[in-house]
Amino acid sequence: MRHSRMIHAVLRQFGVPARDQPDVIQEIFLSAWRSVEGGGFRPRPEVPPKKALQSWLFAVTWHHIFHYRERLYRWYRELAAFAAPGIARHAPSPFGQVEARMALRCLERLKPELRAVLAGTAVGNTAEEIAAELGAHPGTTNKRLHRGRKQLRKILR
Repeated sequence: MRHSRMIHAVLRQFGVPARDQPDVIQEIFLSAWRSVEGGGFRPRPEVPPKKALQSWLFAVTWHHIFHYRERLYRWYRELAAFAAPGIARHAPSPFGQVEARMALRCLERLKPELRAVLAGTAVGNTAEEIAAELGAHPGTTNKRLHRGRKQLRKILR
């Protein structure tokens, strides 16, 4: 605890917000304690113990700041991706997310050619457009569409 001022100064120096500093300090002390118990603190004999401890705590603090910033960056990136234009303003309900995942798993059980035709119709393409895209005859596309819907209906029940 004697070195908490030094740790606070390092946190401020590296830009950790004041609201997050108590949590980061707690993580630092817990990590340092575990490391000491596990034999991770091995000072060199020629270095005074106080200086060795201070240097070691600085390294532990720097390590935690690095990981804190990494987590913060990931959090902001995910937040930005969610708020990006083109994405709905609200997230689907958890029930809707589960239903969507279950439907996708059901679609995975279909043959690839049936899945491709169903995906084309889900986007809003006509059977002729899907046939041209897949290089198939429109009649074949219609048969695959009918068969795919029938099998998907059977799987979903």
